[in-house]
This record gives sequence, structure tokens and C-alpha cells, in this order.
Amino acid sequence: MFFEYLTSILLAAVVGGLVGIEREYRDKSAGFRTMILIAVGSSLFTILSVAMGLADGETTRIAAALVTGVGFLGAGAIIKDGSGVKGLTTAASIWLVASLGMGAGAGYYQLVLLVTAVVLLVLWMLPPVERWIDRLHEFLEIHVTIKNTDKAEVKVLEIFDDCNVRVVHVRHTRLTKGERILHIKIKTTPARRLVLSKALVSTKSIITFTD
Repeated sequence: MFFEYLTSILLAAVVGGLVGIEREYRDKSAGFRTMILIAVGSSLFTILSVAMGLADGETTRIAAALVTGVGFLGAGAIIKDGSGVKGLTTAASIWLVASLGMGAGAGYYQLVLLVTAVVLLVLWMLPPVERWIDRLHEFLEIHVTIKNTDKAEVKVLEIFDDCNVRVVHVRHTRLTKGERILHIKIKTTPARRLVLSKALVSTKSIITFTD
């Protein structure tokens, strides 16, 4: 029994370390040591959950609480950064490493190794694909200064429509009594962005614009 527990703990440390290496390489908040500790801790909790619950048949009580606890731990890695959010992948990695540790603690060694291989493939091989997808479209906020009239604003928005650029959100600030700034959030592609920039430059009612 001792060697079975030892195998579970060592396997948890290995798979947690493999995921942690990738997170450490990318300089994320939860790195090599953190992932090992999460995996080993999850494995130990699972072993204890089974051992302590055999008497009354409640072998999953601690393991169920572990899932909730790791969720709170992962939430600490998520950071609001301006209009976006950082740390979601790290949080998901923490949650998944805990499940690998639980699997190792429960004795599902082959399943743990299979899932670890899939996770490493996702973390190492898919970022280039993700960047390629991101290049197909992008979200930008363009700041356009125009005369303080509704007619000028309508004309600017028509330019976005003519260039097949999707306007997600528009907000206004007034620079002076005679001018207003449109803060226009758009979803576009690099090619359409270039066409839009040329159209905005050639429009006389636009005083300035920046992105």
C-alpha cells in the first residue's frame, strides 16, 4: 500500500512539474514549484479522502471540497488589465493540475498521463494557432475628433459602415464647445483597418483621429 501511495505522489509531482515548466517558461504567476505543490497536495487529499471515508462509505467528501478550494485558488491568478483580463489560462492550469493530482491519488495513472500529454500539447503547440486566429480580427478603440454636431457624427459612423468595419460601442467626450471626441470601439481586420484609415484621413469633417 505504501508503494502505491508513493507512486501516486511521485506521478502527481511529475505531471504537475511538466505543466509548471511551461507556465514558468512563460513567466506566469503560478510556475514550476506552485504546480507541483498543487498536484501533490491534491493527490494527498484524494488518498486521505479515500482512506478516511472507507468506514462510512463517504470516500469523495474531501475530494469534492478540494474542487471548490482549488477554484478559489485559481481565481487569485485572474487579474483585470484595462479592458481585458489576464491569468485565465493560468487559473485553468491550476484547476486542471489539481484534477491530475486527484487522478494520480485515485490510481488512474494511464488516464493522468494521457490528459497530461493533451494539456502539454495545448499549452505548447496551440499558442501560434491562437495568435493566427487573433490576427484575423482585432478589437480597437479609435478616437475621432469632429465638429460638435450630430450630422458630423453620423457621417463618421457611415464611413465605418462603408468600410465594413463593425462598430461595437461608441461613447462621447466634449473637448470644447465646437468639438467632440468619439471613442469608437471596433472589430476589424488589418486590411479593413487600412482602408478605414485612408477613408478617415480623406474626410474633411474629421479634425484628428488616433488608435
